[in-house]
Amino acid sequence: MIHPPKTWKLALSIVALLVAAQIAVSVSARTVRVHNYLTARLETAFGRPVHVRHFDLEILPSPRIYATDVSVGEDPAFGYEYFLHAEHLAAGLHWSWFLRGHFEFGALSLGQPSLTLVRNMEGRWNLEDWLPPTRKIAPGDNHNYGPARAPMGANRLERIEFDDGRIDFKSGDVKQPFALTGVKGSVEQISTGRWQLQLEAQPWRSGVPLQSSGTIQVHGDVAGTSARLQPASLAIRWDKVSLADLFRLLRGKDYGIRGTFDLDATAKSGASATSSGDADSSRDPFVPGDWLFSLKAFATQIHRWDLTERSDNPALTANVQGRWNVALGKLTAEKVTIESPISNLHGSAQFGLASNPSMQIRFDSSSIQGADMLSWYRAFYSGVAQEISFDQFFSGSFAVRGWPLTLQALNFSTPGGSMNIQGVDETLRLGTGHAVLNQTRLTMDPIHISLLSIDSSPPSSGRTGKLTRRRTLDESNGEINLSFTHDFVSHSGAVAIQGRVESAENVLKIVAALGHTVNHGWDLTGLSHADLRREWSPTSPAAWSGTAEVTGAQLAAAGLNQPVQLQQARLEWRNGKRSAQIDHAEGFGAVWSGNVTEAAAVDSEQPASWNVQLHADRLDATELDRWVGPRARPGWLQRLLPSLFAGSTPNGPASELMRRLNVVGILQVDEFTVEKLKLQQLRLQGTLRDLQLNISDGRAQWAGGVVRATMLAKFLPRPVYDVHAEMDKVALSQLPIDRSAADRLGGLVSGTLHLRTAGVGRNELLQELSASGEVHLADLEFRGWDVNASVADGEARAGISHWSSGDGSFSVSDHRVFFDDVRLDAGAQLTLINGSVTFGRDANLTLETSTGRRAIRNAAVTGHVLKIVGPLDGPRITQDKSVSRQPAD
Repeated sequence: MIHPPKTWKLALSIVALLVAAQIAVSVSARTVRVHNYLTARLETAFGRPVHVRHFDLEILPSPRIYATDVSVGEDPAFGYEYFLHAEHLAAGLHWSWFLRGHFEFGALSLGQPSLTLVRNMEGRWNLEDWLPPTRKIAPGDNHNYGPARAPMGANRLERIEFDDGRIDFKSGDVKQPFALTGVKGSVEQISTGRWQLQLEAQPWRSGVPLQSSGTIQVHGDVAGTSARLQPASLAIRWDKVSLADLFRLLRGKDYGIRGTFDLDATAKSGASATSSGDADSSRDPFVPGDWLFSLKAFATQIHRWDLTERSDNPALTANVQGRWNVALGKLTAEKVTIESPISNLHGSAQFGLASNPSMQIRFDSSSIQGADMLSWYRAFYSGVAQEISFDQFFSGSFAVRGWPLTLQALNFSTPGGSMNIQGVDETLRLGTGHAVLNQTRLTMDPIHISLLSIDSSPPSSGRTGKLTRRRTLDESNGEINLSFTHDFVSHSGAVAIQGRVESAENVLKIVAALGHTVNHGWDLTGLSHADLRREWSPTSPAAWSGTAEVTGAQLAAAGLNQPVQLQQARLEWRNGKRSAQIDHAEGFGAVWSGNVTEAAAVDSEQPASWNVQLHADRLDATELDRWVGPRARPGWLQRLLPSLFAGSTPNGPASELMRRLNVVGILQVDEFTVEKLKLQQLRLQGTLRDLQLNISDGRAQWAGGVVRATMLAKFLPRPVYDVHAEMDKVALSQLPIDRSAADRLGGLVSGTLHLRTAGVGRNELLQELSASGEVHLADLEFRGWDVNASVADGEARAGISHWSSGDGSFSVSDHRVFFDDVRLDAGAQLTLINGSVTFGRDANLTLETSTGRRAIRNAAVTGHVLKIVGPLDGPRITQDKSVSRQPAD
């Protein structure tokens, strides 16, 4: 039998002892006495009350303590919510100290910790008493027995590690909406009372979705809390932040700005600040508690949220250096520099962060280039043309203060410059300008803007033999003066525009190139003058006033085959309301005059209402067809209507565009011709709104008489027309019928007509036409045919027929006109007409005559009946047998 060596026995004994020790400490960790002891040691380490749900201990491979659901209490001076809470805690113990009977923590690891940082009314943070100070030996605890021992290490936490943590912020009892999440890193004591930080986290704000909030990294070292974290030296980096999320974090909402943001900052305090060489002798003396800071912020690809990213989107770099005294709540930035690619601002700033916050920023040297201004403009306005150059320089100084910021001082000037736009044969020459703030009033001297034509002469050969093209500025084609004033106390001001241009077309092109197209579907050429002023005040909204006149101009609109000649017209703005005065315009074959005025809106959400008073000397349907026809061409209305609504989408359906029209007024035409129908002194009064045309009063002179009518037309979903008309003393000889038939008629007709039809196009309108009415005749005469003799003989007899009066009713349907007992009275003889005539002039009529004593009601009379069938130009006439019937009343 082989016996194991004694060393194996010793090893087995040690292993057994260690296993037994591990079991013993694990079991003992669950006892109340050990639980209280470990809790007390954690309270000593943190300097705060600690609550732990349960502990676990291990001695291999090194002594470690584990805790679950750990809460560190708060200093009552900062509230009663927990200061620190961690799901898990792990701490190492020093073997050397542990074997000598000392229970001191080494590295401390916190899993999913949640830290609440509170700043009280005195400006102190609860963090200032968290990091444990260096252990001090109590007086009297220095008795040594035997040989002197080496000094024992200080009671300290060597390292605190964080993983997936969270930091919340409170100001007094108010919890702030932002926090830091995903906190990880470490806080390590690199020397007695000196802590090194290596942390990173992601910013967060409650109730605001974030997509790219970036990562904040903090590196550096600070002193223990006994020195209020000073001296300290910190480096902070915040990168990969979207500007949208930056504003969401700072202000809680999206301002519609896109781009990227990065920040590099350093902060130093105490001896680190005074010994680092950053202190400037020209600054104020260094005050204990001051933090020297330096930050550099970068913002690139700045643009509006709904515009695509461009290579020329503006960028900004801000450099700020200064000092911050947390206790005094004062921040002073001695150097503030803001730079863009070719512009820069240099100044200083002061911020008061105490109970009465204050802010003041001053830029003593500012240099701004027009090209930079153009890139900023392009980044926030759509539709700006690609080929625009703006060569101008602005310099000056300004200062702002308070929150929201108010202008305290301003003094800017420019020597002038120019703007060139590709596709426009004119260049803008801007004169000198000066803007200054005098007490509370900001005034900009009038800036003179000239429109100079560009003379591009043919290529010429120089001494070198190469062809060169001269591009020089020729005579001025227009001049504009622009001025501006604003009072920051009364909050009132004005901007004024005065000038003239030879060609309004180029002005419209320039405005469109800058992204503000005002001529949606129309173009204007010709001489224009303007005198406009936009004023604003707290008691009234900003509104334009003034006039713009055009002379000898042409207005071309989509859907019109020819331009309208505006010989003399004026646009007027009065208290924000627009009106157009037309003195002389030629279009649609007529000469126009009148005015169009914008009425006061009852509801701001409803489209503007327009009052129209127009007069034309003549209108002819044939001429109208030349301007907007052919009438069968689809879509002309869709192309015309967008020109009436600046800012409306040209692609909207016609019904939606017409729905915006809200017109009330009067149209007068001296002569209106539709084929053979001629109306004199036509006057229409009515409204057009919500796709309904309502003519409440229409009147005209027609055929020597008067016609009055009302009409209701509904254009959606299918056009429907309803007309009520009255005729008074209309001459039959002047009716728009065949000339040979008109020459045979004489007399006057009066009556009423109710007409209904629906659809689009002539064929559909005639197919759906239905009407009814009554006629009253006076002194009716029919030359060439003796009706009474023809009825008596049964065949046509030449002669003249005459009736002193007549009346009856008629109706229209199925392409026919129906006559129902149309009675013609000739005194001793009565003629009745019944039957119908088609629109193609095919007749099916019955003429009946009767004689007798009409004064005796219900007395029998003797009569004859004549039937007329076929085309009216050559009808077939037959005679029926005589009948006995009652006389017509």
